[in-house]
This record gives sequence, structure tokens and C-alpha cells, in this order.
Amino acid sequence: MQIKRFEAKTMTVALKMVKDEFGVDAVILSARTLRQSGGFFGAGRAAGVEVTAAKDSGWSVYNAAGRKIPHLAEPARPPEYAERSVRRGLFQSLNASLRSLTQRRGSTALGASPDASSTGLAQLHHHLLAQEVARDLAGEFIEQMQRLPGFDPLIATQTLRSLAGAVFQDMGLRQATDPPEHGLARITVMAGPCGAGKTTTAVKLAATQAQRPGRKVALLTLDDQRIGAIEQMRIYASILGVPIAVATSAAEARQALQAFQEMDGLIVDTPGVSPAEEQRLGELRQILEPLKAQEVHLVLNACTREKDLVRVIESWKGLPVNRLVFTRLDEAGACGHLLNLLLRTRLPLSYLGIGPKIPEDLAQRPLELLLSRIWPVPDARPQSRGALAGPEGAAGPPPESVRFVANGSSALYHRPDCKWVCKIKPEHLLQFASAAEAESRQFTACRNCDPHRGVRGEVETTARDAARRAGCR
Repeated sequence: MQIKRFEAKTMTVALKMVKDEFGVDAVILSARTLRQSGGFFGAGRAAGVEVTAAKDSGWSVYNAAGRKIPHLAEPARPPEYAERSVRRGLFQSLNASLRSLTQRRGSTALGASPDASSTGLAQLHHHLLAQEVARDLAGEFIEQMQRLPGFDPLIATQTLRSLAGAVFQDMGLRQATDPPEHGLARITVMAGPCGAGKTTTAVKLAATQAQRPGRKVALLTLDDQRIGAIEQMRIYASILGVPIAVATSAAEARQALQAFQEMDGLIVDTPGVSPAEEQRLGELRQILEPLKAQEVHLVLNACTREKDLVRVIESWKGLPVNRLVFTRLDEAGACGHLLNLLLRTRLPLSYLGIGPKIPEDLAQRPLELLLSRIWPVPDARPQSRGALAGPEGAAGPPPESVRFVANGSSALYHRPDCKWVCKIKPEHLLQFASAAEAESRQFTACRNCDPHRGVRGEVETTARDAARRAGCR
């Protein structure tokens, strides 16, 4: 870090000197007013200002809610990037003034500054890092975007979204699932650690296929370790109207395969095995060997840390895993670590579980959904504010798709009728269709309007109705 002191007549001149010396990477450390000596009782006229600045090689990364991510550093900060720090004071104002000065000076000649032309990509790179995309992968993605034929650096971020899928596919991102109408493979195995969602995913697949005319599907469970697991699968199979078999050895698995020869698809649920249980993993491999499964999906919890997911994948290398499934995407915040795993392991993505509903919460286009979770969400435009405010600025009825709003410069989300919504600037207004969507972007509920009160009321009403039907008092 380089530290230097600047003296000038005015603060504007001092900031210009800091910008000319350090550029947009400057950090204001201190600022004070200089006074001339002499005068009555040591008082004197102001002679100028003194600013102490430093040049740092990296900037802190902030997530969508404006919270600092301490372990990431950004090599180049866009000039117009707005500071979203909780700390408010003199130094922050001076730094903001310095960046505003740089932006004004750079915008005098449109298209003449290479920094201005690459602002969109710089912001996109910054957002990918905030979403926990690995720095090397985010950098490679930006470089490949720049190499696209006819690429325009001034193009909007949302327009770049249509090109992102092809670029990530060139980097090795793949989707394994065929369109739903093509059906499943002959034998599909769901494997993975405990609590990852293997049983729910297997039932979702069975329900999806059982609804198709002429498609005959069967379930095979190998899970005799968890209490009630076999009975649970039998209940699911009874509801779906599909046959089921239980196997705890290679011989029983071979018998089940023989019994289901006429079935179009066989979905196999396996017991959970942790990375440290090498013996149980070997036993499971022996049971699966007679099945000769074409598809072995490794089911992983999207809320798990990337390091732990890498450890799980490494432990399952002995099994012929050829696809990845991520579940509980509705509970995950940043999803960049999932993209890191897909690109580094070169394993295709087969399914995404986005909730507990069967079979609705199984994404049919998982790759598209994953990229949409990682891609920046556009801020609401000023005309969107009009939908929330009446002619006198009072809160009005929001659109049906907008249930909650948030300030992009704060960490709270509100109901549209909250008194704080009228204070949100139009360029900072964000809109959400559900509380889960707002909380997935790291926003927390406002205590004043209590966005959860309607949800709690619906839950309580549903519970009372259910109790009344069951004869409870």
C-alpha cells in the first residue's frame, strides 16, 4: 500500500491531486483543515486542507444486500460503483466524492475512455465474485465474453445474459437431462450423503414419469439404514400407483431387476453415506454392480460449503457417478459455488430441487435456472416506482407480481405500504414477488411493517382448519 499526503487550497483541488496520483483505486485515510500561525490566542485563518490518501490493490466485495464479503478482493473498481458500507462518515464521503469526480471527468468524452466502455463487464465481474464464483473462473468468463464476434462493451448486462449460456458451455458447463418428453434412462440411481434429498428427488422423478401416458416406472429402495425409510417409500409408491421393491444385497437387487424387466424405467434410492464411511461405500458399490445403471446421480445439498462438496465428490469417485443434482436451492443464498463445482469437475448438471413439493419443485431446465440465480437482477426503473406510489407520493396498490420491495442501498425489505418505501430513491428500488426471493438476496425483514405477518396468518388459519377437520379443539 502506498500512502501519500496532499495539501491544497480547497478540498476539490486536493481530490483532483489524489485522483491524478492514485487513480480510482485511492482510499482517503484522513482529512483536516490547515490554519496559518499567528492571530489572537493562536487563532488564524484557514490556509487550506491536507488529505492523506493510499492506493490499495484490492477493494472489498459486497453482496446484493450491501454486506461486506471479507475474503474477496476486486482488482479494478468501476468508477460509478456506489459504496454500500454500513459505516457513514467523513472518509466515506470523501471517497465517494473522489469517485464521482472521476466519473464526471471520464464522461466528458463519450466512448473515448476504455474504462467507461468496460464498466458493464467490470460490474458483472464484481457481481459474480459476490455470488461466490471463483475468481479465475469469473475472469475467464469475462475474457471469453470480450472475444465474442461483434461484442459491444457498452451493451447492457441483461442483454449479455443471452450470450452467457454459450460462453459457460464453452468453458465446460453441461446439462445432462434430456427434455421431459424423452423420458428417463432404463435405470437411474440417486446416491449421495445423508440428508441431501435423494429420496425426495427419486419420488419427484417417479411422479413426473408416472404422469406420462404409456410410461411404466418402478421404484427400488436400498435404504435400510434410516428408520422408516422403507415404509416412507412404500407410501409414496402407493400414492403414485407404481410398483416398489426393497433390496439390501446384490442378490436381492438382481432379483428386483429381473422382476421389473417390463418397466420402462427403474429409479433407485440409496442410503446416505458420508465421505468418511469407506466401508459402507464399498458395500453400496457391490449392491449396485448387478444393476449396471446408465445414470448415477450424485445428490448434493446446495446450502453446503464448496469445500465440503468437493470432499463429498472426491469420496464418491469409486462409484460410477456421471451426473450432479443440487437440492434445496430455495434455501441457498449465493449459488456461485455450484457453478464452480460443475466447471471444475466437468460433470453435467441433471436436476435442481427448488422446494419440497412433489413433483412441481423439480426444475425442468436446471442450467437456465442456475444461471438466472447467479446473474444480476435488474434494479427497478423510475416508472416502476409509480406503480407503488400514488399521485401525491402515497403508497398505492402494487402489481400482483410485486409483494415486497427493498432499497438496494440497505439490508431490509418491506411491504409496499411501509412508511419507509416512500423514502427509497427510484434508482435504488428493488421489487420481489415473495419474501423468499428477497431473503435469497440477503435482505432481512423490516421490523416496522413486518412482511411475515401475512404469511404467519395464513399458516395459522391453515393449521386451525386442519385441526378442526381432524376433530381437535
